[in-house]
Amino acid sequence: MQENPTTPPKLYLESPTRIRFEDCDPFGHLNNGRYIDYFLNAREDQLRDHYQLDIYQHMQRVGKAWVAASNQISYLREVKYNEEVTVRTSLRWFTDSDLLTEGIMLNPETQEVKSVIWMRFVYIDVRKGAKAVHEDSLMDLYRSVATDGEGKPNVYFEERVRELRAAAAGA
Repeated sequence: MQENPTTPPKLYLESPTRIRFEDCDPFGHLNNGRYIDYFLNAREDQLRDHYQLDIYQHMQRVGKAWVAASNQISYLREVKYNEEVTVRTSLRWFTDSDLLTEGIMLNPETQEVKSVIWMRFVYIDVRKGAKAVHEDSLMDLYRSVATDGEGKPNVYFEERVRELRAAAAGA
C-alpha cells in the first residue's frame, strides 16, 4: 500500500480542485450539500495516489468496504463558482472497524480555511452486510498516518473548528 516501506507516508494529503458550475446555487456559492462530494472525491484520489489504496479494488479483492456513518461540517468562508481550492485530508483516529477522517478546504494562496468536515466511516463485509474488522495491513497503515492515533480521543468537532479559527486569526 505504501510507495516505499522505509519512508513514512504523509499524514496530511492535499490536492487542488476547481469549483464547478453545476455544484453551485443561483448566487454562485458552492451548495452546502456538495461540499461532502468534494471532500470524498479528494480523499479517494489521495488514498489511491499516496497510499496505493484503491477503495473499489479493495472491495473487489476482499469483499469489504467503508460506508459513511456520520458527517459533521462547518462552513467558515464562502466558496464560489470557478474558485480553485486546496482540499487537505487526514486520518484523525481509527479503531478495528471505524475511521474518522478530517477534511479542510483552503484558499491555496492565503491558507484561509473555508470549511472543515469530520467524516466517520464503518468498515463492513459487503457480502454479509455486517461490521467487519480491518485487516492487519490496514491497521499498520493507520498506525503510521493517524494524527490522533488508535482509539477514539475525547475531542469534539466544535473544539477543532475553534482551534482552526484561532490559528487563522493568529496568522
